[in-house]
Amino acid sequence: MIKLENIKLSFPDFSLDNICLDIKKKDFFALIGPTGSGKSLLLETIAGLLPVNEGKIFLENIDITDSLVEKRNIAIVYQDFALFPHLNVTQNILYGVKYHNIPPKTVMERFDMLVNTLGLGKIIKRGIANLSGGEKQRIALARALILKPSLLLLDEPLSALDPIFHEEAKEFLKKVHQEFEITTIMVSHNFSDVLYLGNRGAIIKNGKIMQKGEIEDIFERPNSIFTAQFVGMKNIFPFYTNRDKTFVQAAGKDIEIVLNSARNFDIKQAQPHIGIRPEDISIIDKNNCKFENIFNGKIEKISSYGIYLNVSVVTDNSLKFDIIVPRIYMRDHQLEIKKEIVFGFPSNIVHSF
Repeated sequence: MIKLENIKLSFPDFSLDNICLDIKKKDFFALIGPTGSGKSLLLETIAGLLPVNEGKIFLENIDITDSLVEKRNIAIVYQDFALFPHLNVTQNILYGVKYHNIPPKTVMERFDMLVNTLGLGKIIKRGIANLSGGEKQRIALARALILKPSLLLLDEPLSALDPIFHEEAKEFLKKVHQEFEITTIMVSHNFSDVLYLGNRGAIIKNGKIMQKGEIEDIFERPNSIFTAQFVGMKNIFPFYTNRDKTFVQAAGKDIEIVLNSARNFDIKQAQPHIGIRPEDISIIDKNNCKFENIFNGKIEKISSYGIYLNVSVVTDNSLKFDIIVPRIYMRDHQLEIKKEIVFGFPSNIVHSF
């Protein structure tokens, strides 16, 4: 549907380097990466706001690399929604129509449908200044969708919203994607949003694609230390195998970790690692557990993340783990610094890369 072939874009202090992406029709594609990695820059390149130095962009098998912005049939919605404060809601929604050859009857049919679908009927004559973040988001989407674009680009569409509106807006974006069946690329920093909305995606770092594919694969099967750390896999250890057993080291000792399977690695190319997501580790009763990996440890630190706790534990053999548990565990398991606990995890959640 949208295909990027070897896209290069250079600035004095930054560049997009050999970007290759193949985004399918009706995908909700999430583009994630650290601040300053080039996510929004890539979005604007696809939209035609920035010219490429090398490479090709294809939209529905048509080369649009050198096409004008208004000829691409691509809509972009920014995180601040970029609405015009001197225009009312109706005028904002209809603003882009005058730059496209759309029959007036078709415009009004689309306008009525969007106003009804997006729940804007009561505010179409209002000014922009006193609208809520959620209302502004819906207006920005209506302005984009009235042009019936082939591709919708969303640049941090939820980051400007207050927490009270965030979940409602996330549900709304999912509804829009499902009802309009429009191919969407979203830039986001919020993993919860990405996991809920996206079906495929890519991680970008310093202008380079580090990993791409199904969202579940990116989060559960990272291909490098960087991607593993970026998606929140804290328990990362170099490992080696000996007689079909897997070992990590701590304080000079070999400690066995049971995996379902390990990928084949060329040790000459890179040191293989394993990773265990902290939320996949359970505090357990050692006498009532069938996990293949069970450890004794002492709590070193407890950090609060809202309704969750990050419990840092050092095992008897000096291996350090981070465990994420619900806050209620503090009471139910009487968690405190220096308390000795038993924890474990099954072999199928240990990932190798």
